Amino acid sequence: MDGLNKPLDGLRVLDLTRYLAGPYCTMLLGGLGAEVIKIEPPGRGDFYRDRAPYVGPEGISTTRKTPDDVGFGIAHRCRNKKSITLNLRDPEGQALFRRLCEEADVVVENYSPGILEAMGCDYESLKALNPRLILCSLSGFGQNGPLRDWRAYDPVAQGMSGIMSITGYPDKAPVRCGAAIADTVSPLVGVIGILSALIRRGVTGKGDWVDVAMLDVLAFLLPEVIEYFQADMLETPLGNRHPGGVPFNTFAAIDGHVCIAVMTDADWLALLKTMGREDLNEDPRFLHVTERREHRDVVDDLVAGWVGSLLRDDVVAALQRAEIVCGPILGLDEMLDHAQLRARGMLTGLTLPSGKPVPGAVGLGLPIRFADGPVAFDGRAPRLGEHTEEVFAQLAGIDAAELGQLRERGLV
Repeated sequence: MDGLNKPLDGLRVLDLTRYLAGPYCTMLLGGLGAEVIKIEPPGRGDFYRDRAPYVGPEGISTTRKTPDDVGFGIAHRCRNKKSITLNLRDPEGQALFRRLCEEADVVVENYSPGILEAMGCDYESLKALNPRLILCSLSGFGQNGPLRDWRAYDPVAQGMSGIMSITGYPDKAPVRCGAAIADTVSPLVGVIGILSALIRRGVTGKGDWVDVAMLDVLAFLLPEVIEYFQADMLETPLGNRHPGGVPFNTFAAIDGHVCIAVMTDADWLALLKTMGREDLNEDPRFLHVTERREHRDVVDDLVAGWVGSLLRDDVVAALQRAEIVCGPILGLDEMLDHAQLRARGMLTGLTLPSGKPVPGAVGLGLPIRFADGPVAFDGRAPRLGEHTEEVFAQLAGIDAAELGQLRERGLV
């Protein structure tokens, strides 16, 4: 870091999250410099610590091979975090958590709505202890509305947002996006909300409650879709097509597939030149996107015939020379070794909580760049309870003797 601070240095975050959306949110905050304190149940810790796949000194496996092995989800999603243990099911543990909140800036949780209130740790209770505290709640449907109490995982949010209805092909069952987009985009929105609340706190001196719902976030991802749908220009499901461009599709080459996206008439003429079909420049079926949309199948067949006669990378090279938007469809193996992602620091090695490297394992980097002061996930995931003594001493004034008593009672 060359002596430069990260943007969120000095910010203290209490992390009550589990699964994916919440831990991803707090990992981003940690990568940006926040002190993220993950609170885990005594004894077993986060259940992802003992969940396949595992990573260890011998690499990646579906079963534990060494005492240093830990769930991949912990090694990957808990980078740049500290770990303490605390029994939040016990009233005394809940009281200890409230003491920690008095010294915190942010609390992030993804419990079902109402759980914090049952613990006596709802926003109003925490605000009374620390008016500057910011609480971020990530849930399926938010903290109000008729579906507030429904539980949700990523596929439920995808299905109810309408995304699954436009994914896949006609006469087939609805298809979810292969990536857990609800679980990975919602934490980005959560970070935006937290940072916005911090900026306002700098003016008012008061915290806030950031309420992020997966369903809201996925609905927000559909501006083009709802615009075209309401204009009666949307055929669903879309497959790999787009209502605003033709050709806009995925095409099979000899040894793979490419995506070609033509949105303008100028791009269409450039594509015809690249394919050696300038004889079609004045064809009335293809003059403008409106006409090409009416003859979409003919256009797609024309492009498919040309692409199908060439190797994937040769198609991409030819189209890139003509400045036509295109790209290869990469397998995950190709993506995890891609020169562009490596140049951007998006593919990094992983270190175990024990400090040992994981042979052959790749983690995702932080997708934010700053000209002055680089940021990264540069801290390993913590061992279970590694920072319990440090955090309780610093935030709650609990010495070693008192901590020992708490351990005897099963609270930490």
